[in-house]
Amino acid sequence: MQQELEAVKQKMQEKIDRITAPGSVVVVDLGGSVSVRILVDRLDILFARPVIGADGALAGHFYWAVCFEVGFDQGGPQNVRLFKMENVREDRPDLFLFRDHREYSCFIESIDVIDDETKADFKRWLEYKSKNQKSFDRLYQNFTAEAMEMALNNEKDA
Repeated sequence: MQQELEAVKQKMQEKIDRITAPGSVVVVDLGGSVSVRILVDRLDILFARPVIGADGALAGHFYWAVCFEVGFDQGGPQNVRLFKMENVREDRPDLFLFRDHREYSCFIESIDVIDDETKADFKRWLEYKSKNQKSFDRLYQNFTAEAMEMALNNEKDA
């Protein structure tokens, strides 16, 4: 079972990487006309869990993921977000829809389909990050470990 879940996680990570490679945004719809738009540095799938249907059969999977916002190194933990990705649906090769653990509708979309200014911001970010890669590696490791602990705690509380 664990190997199967690891394979499912890896498959989803590959799809997410395809979307995030050119740069991407996550949009969280808070209801009404309010939404939060996150320019994504990276989104890592932490682990996958099975969803069992009413008939007892495997109905799908949900995922816990950590999302690093562009500029997170300056803003700290408030720019690193934990998502429980439920009801994940690939709408297009560059767009995934999902519901998070707070029941908000969300999507992640490649910036290939977004404005040139955002693409330029992302390019500058990549240049900055490449000059400071050792520091970023440390930050990714620390924040990912913290996100993993939070995801596991959320599962215990559920």
